[in-house]
Amino acid sequence: MEEAQQKLLDIPNEEIFENENSNIESNGSTHCSYFAKHKLWYQVAIFTLFTLTGEVVTSLLVKTYFTKGGKSIWLASLVQNAGFPILLPLLYYVSLKNNSQIEVIKGNQEPHICVIFLVYVVLGVLLGGVSVFNSVGLKYLQVSTYSLTGTTRLGFTVIFSFFLNAHKFTPTIVNSVVLVIATSVILVLHNDESGETSSEKFLLGFFSTIGGSTMYSLVLSLIEFSYRKIIKGRKLIDIIEMSIYQTLVASIVILLGFLISGDWKNLILEMEKYQLGKLSYVLILSFIAISCQLNVVASTGLVFKVNPLISNVFNNLGAPITPIFTVIFLHDKIKGLKLVAMFLAFWGFSSQIYQQYLNHVEANEESIEQNSRDISEPSCS
Repeated sequence: MEEAQQKLLDIPNEEIFENENSNIESNGSTHCSYFAKHKLWYQVAIFTLFTLTGEVVTSLLVKTYFTKGGKSIWLASLVQNAGFPILLPLLYYVSLKNNSQIEVIKGNQEPHICVIFLVYVVLGVLLGGVSVFNSVGLKYLQVSTYSLTGTTRLGFTVIFSFFLNAHKFTPTIVNSVVLVIATSVILVLHNDESGETSSEKFLLGFFSTIGGSTMYSLVLSLIEFSYRKIIKGRKLIDIIEMSIYQTLVASIVILLGFLISGDWKNLILEMEKYQLGKLSYVLILSFIAISCQLNVVASTGLVFKVNPLISNVFNNLGAPITPIFTVIFLHDKIKGLKLVAMFLAFWGFSSQIYQQYLNHVEANEESIEQNSRDISEPSCS
């Protein structure tokens, strides 16, 4: 009974509101009813597309920044978070629309502003660390190796979700975790980049990517924990606000590192010596900022709409996709065991997607069964 109620909590507030309206307006058109019924999956599909686009584009552009003359890890990390102002007009528009809507769930006490502030600070600091670790990984690894190593996020998310959000281990989930771990082990034991970078730099990039994966998994799990226990909201405005504030904090943290490190002193010289020219230098950094915000909003949206596990699954679908683009645009070489690693990664994600499908079917069956029980029980007058 408790499990059924918990799964019903995974239905977004918008879905509850629309389901109530659909009962009142049962004479609406078939097309509208179909759209309302499947709206959640349309939203998940859009967030997934944005997540994949942001992940692939960011990886390619950050690597291009380094290979064409960029040297500052702090700058590459800063632009990954500093694009949050582009979300402010959207936040303003959604806030106006949100104020005109009727609240669906009553009695949710607003958390104290200090508690919300602490949530954003913790998430922002962790997200800043993720950006720095990922920049180190992209500087010293091929993008394909970086992407496949990043699949360890899936395993870490399973662990954090188990302890923080009481998600269950199933044979399918265990299978996916074993596969992504095997992917990383293969990459470490079969380093095909020895001719391009030293083994020390390879290991630095590899373990930095692992560190970034760990912290990012913790961020996703904490996002779910915070909206369940603290924020208790799932509207679009909650997604945008969390995306803005956590990247704002991350930008401040990284900016301090950028200033303390002294990298800012070489910024003009780096721009002048950039192989693709000053304009390309500015455009690459700008598009990194935009693509990262796209990824952050979409990933947060998937956590709000479904859970951090599925968010990480869809986020990491870029792992077997990104290497294809690196071959086309960056001329990476993918051969031997790296192809095996790509196959194992795809297999692991497929296992997770199948598990999420099973969870969805089970939740629907329990919901129908519970509704039938409620209807069959005689009401007391």
